[in-house]
Amino acid sequence: MRRHKDVQRIYGYHLPQQRLTLWATLYFLAYFAAPLLLVLLGLDVLLYVVFRYGFDSCYGLLCLLN
Repeated sequence: MRRHKDVQRIYGYHLPQQRLTLWATLYFLAYFAAPLLLVLLGLDVLLYVVFRYGFDSCYGLLCLLN
């Protein structure tokens, strides 16, 4: 097993170390973070509607505003 600081060579050329690029960050945000946040937002809205109109009680931080 190689250590992280070992230099990798292919045909005598030194390869740069692996790093997180801007494109990798953008893909992570577009394909993982944004859909996860949208699903969680949908669940929050659904729970708000259920508690507000189904049980006639307050839900979360909105209790503090009333």
